[in-house]
Amino acid sequence: MTMATTSIAAEVERPGEFPRIWAERRPDALALVSSRGSLTWAGLETAIERLRADLAGRGVGPGDRVMMVTENCAATAGALCALNRLDAWTTLVNARMSAAEVDALIDFAEPRLVLFASGDSPAAAAHAARLGAAEWTDPDLGGIAAFATGGDPKPEPLGPVGERVALMMFTSGTTGTPKGVMLSNAALIYQAHSQGLARGLNTADEVWCIAPLSHMTGLASNLLAAFACGAVLRLPDRFEAQSTAEALRAGQVTFMVAVPQAFVRLLDWARENGVDLREGSRLRVLGSGGAPLEPSLQRRVKAELGVTVGNGYGCSEIVPIARVPPGVETEANVVGQPAPEIEVRLVGEDGGDVPDGAPGELWARGPARMIGYFRNPQATAEVIRDGGWLATGDIASRDPDGMIRIVGRKKELIIRSGFNVYPSDVEAVIADHPAVAMVAVLGRPVEGNEEVVAFVQLKPGETLDEAGMKAWLRERLSPYKLPAEIRAMELPIGPTGKILKNALKSEL
Repeated sequence: MTMATTSIAAEVERPGEFPRIWAERRPDALALVSSRGSLTWAGLETAIERLRADLAGRGVGPGDRVMMVTENCAATAGALCALNRLDAWTTLVNARMSAAEVDALIDFAEPRLVLFASGDSPAAAAHAARLGAAEWTDPDLGGIAAFATGGDPKPEPLGPVGERVALMMFTSGTTGTPKGVMLSNAALIYQAHSQGLARGLNTADEVWCIAPLSHMTGLASNLLAAFACGAVLRLPDRFEAQSTAEALRAGQVTFMVAVPQAFVRLLDWARENGVDLREGSRLRVLGSGGAPLEPSLQRRVKAELGVTVGNGYGCSEIVPIARVPPGVETEANVVGQPAPEIEVRLVGEDGGDVPDGAPGELWARGPARMIGYFRNPQATAEVIRDGGWLATGDIASRDPDGMIRIVGRKKELIIRSGFNVYPSDVEAVIADHPAVAMVAVLGRPVEGNEEVVAFVQLKPGETLDEAGMKAWLRERLSPYKLPAEIRAMELPIGPTGKILKNALKSEL
């Protein structure tokens, strides 16, 4: 049974104000734990206000764009709130991006200031050094560096507080070209509250945030949700199976949302080291997103962690869209029912709604939807349709019980001998093979046709028997969905934990 949430979302106009309320009500309660140490709500509020005043002194004001090159650390959390209170836009960029990638984003966003979490991220410190950023140290948030980009970037116009842009998050989608997703104060507050409501997040919870804060899973589903509900936010520098296992066994984790690949690594480490992850654990909520959640992994998580992991679905442009209700076990790619206040349509090629069970493009609308793409009205018009609907580009179907099932992406569709093959359909079956830890399926052009190619990462100690696996798949897949080739390799994983399919295309 879901517990009652302690969300204060209705009491604020900006998400950066969450810590201020908890500092008034629970000043001595633990708020944030990182490699730098611990902060109470009162301590976190003091650090945020100190940083807000410092940034204002550096010329940051309402409507300014400020970029932060960072990883998971206290400085990221503090800067996000401080900038939001100044009515500035925040853009979070993963410090592990290359110099060329970071510089391209700076050129595109034209921020007034670029901040670097130089005290906790060696990668951010390297970017700061090459750009000649000015360093200073906050007593609670650690080393921060600031780089003024030059010129005089024009501040963005201000509307009503709820409609002001609070965050610009970069996404490449399937095109590889970054787009700046503009999210309002109201959208971020809704996202935080929705997670708290769905998971019963409250002041007794401890959130183990292993998803990057430069991604919506880490930022909205972890940090903002914890701040909205007064939960303890634990921020390890990055995901490590051993430290996650130790935190679980120490009773320091009640809530964890991650991509499926993180669960695979955690369970494999525990099995290899003979560690019982249920011993001492207070874990009560597990969420998954960003990639399909295969039934075999769901069963394994339940057996080894003692909690059913629930799937969820959204995209940078609107998150959440759907979640699986707590405790419900589902098939792969079933992402649940629409979140409160979120409406969903499944649209066919003719522009009309498709019947239950039939595939259609998933459209969604509601308070979490983006305002649009920064300086890209054409791209905005391509995805935001009449009536405020956002066309996600994902193909889905609706089951009789109202649960939504993701079939694949329109641009990933493989056409094999005239039949449509959605990679996620094939991946869901292959992932259930006892030797497979992770899988990615792509289409490969052949003369006059396309064929299916599967890349699999095997579980420790397993070897690939391609003929045997193909025979196993013939009993479970239609002939046109069968892979022409199955190749074993270590799959490339991006900073958000997703399999990098673009990197696999060179292997075809």
